Amino acid sequence: MNSTLVLAPKKKSSRVNWARLHPDLLRIISKKLCDIPSFICFRAVCKRWCAATSLSDPPRQFPCVIDWPKGKGKLDDTLRIYSINSRRTHTFQVPDAHFYGPSDGHMLLYEWDRSAKECQSFLNPLAWKERFVPLDVPVNNVDPIRLGRNLIRNDEPALLYKDDEHHFLCFWQSEKNDWTEMRVPFIRTVAFYDHKFFFAEFRNKRVGVIDETTGVLLSYLPPPSDDFYHRYLIATDNGLLAVEMKDGMSILPILMRDASDVTKCQFEVFRLENYPQNSHWIKLTEIGDLMLFLDKQNGFSLKASDFDGFKGNCIYFITSGSKFPKQGYEHVIGRFDLESNRTERVPAPAWLGIRKWERQAAWFIPTLN
Repeated sequence: MNSTLVLAPKKKSSRVNWARLHPDLLRIISKKLCDIPSFICFRAVCKRWCAATSLSDPPRQFPCVIDWPKGKGKLDDTLRIYSINSRRTHTFQVPDAHFYGPSDGHMLLYEWDRSAKECQSFLNPLAWKERFVPLDVPVNNVDPIRLGRNLIRNDEPALLYKDDEHHFLCFWQSEKNDWTEMRVPFIRTVAFYDHKFFFAEFRNKRVGVIDETTGVLLSYLPPPSDDFYHRYLIATDNGLLAVEMKDGMSILPILMRDASDVTKCQFEVFRLENYPQNSHWIKLTEIGDLMLFLDKQNGFSLKASDFDGFKGNCIYFITSGSKFPKQGYEHVIGRFDLESNRTERVPAPAWLGIRKWERQAAWFIPTLN
């Protein structure tokens, strides 16, 4: 019996014209991107992809780790931003710039001369927008800080500076489109909550409250614990929180003998109750959907439910270890889970590792605003 092999007709290979994707589908895809730098690259593919998306509606940005040049007269204009979400490093060139550190989505720039380093402006490296700071003080006396005034946009820079014997809080007010300066005690941590500035004094064991509009000192509150020193006040949707490390250890920078010691770092969280009638702090066993982020200068919070694949009830922190004192400090990222009371090391890029200076990388939330 003869058999005949019948060959199926060849199908014409179909090539997808990615440039012709429907705008609604392009918007869905753009929302799935891990970070804003990837969103910028997405919009740069072609005119159709750019037209289907808007700079005013980027994907949710999970905090990144930013590293900036050391300075001291040597000009290095490269910013490195590491995304924990995508595990990718993005670099940005800012010609003729010296950096001092981040505040929200901005980096503090300064001018260098032989006599002093003078403050200049805050720069958004993604949107390339500058806000000139009306100061004429050496940058040595300035600390960029994050107030957490707007937890979604994070677009209002602020700094603390020392002038002679006084300290000042200088912050940008979008409503006035101008900078506001406010004299404050010698403070280490400050949070903006309920239209007030809550601050922990550097030497005194107390928390002060200043009205944003009038600048008047309203009251002093007791600290969360007897050893609230170099700790953090964080404004959240669930109230004002205070965070400190257990066993009286210095919170940040945490100088560890070995990088493996990061797993021994544990934290306690307190919440302010019944302000202003009967103010007191209660210790929390869990913070629900919240994620807290700590570095050497700042503390802030976000909701885990806003990001796919992330779990709440935890604290992310950046610290440094002294495993290699002759070579430099080993910088690491840790994650403390309040439910299990355990800390794990978070994967980080090689450039974050050993450094020959003590300056610590910081959390940074890129923004296009």
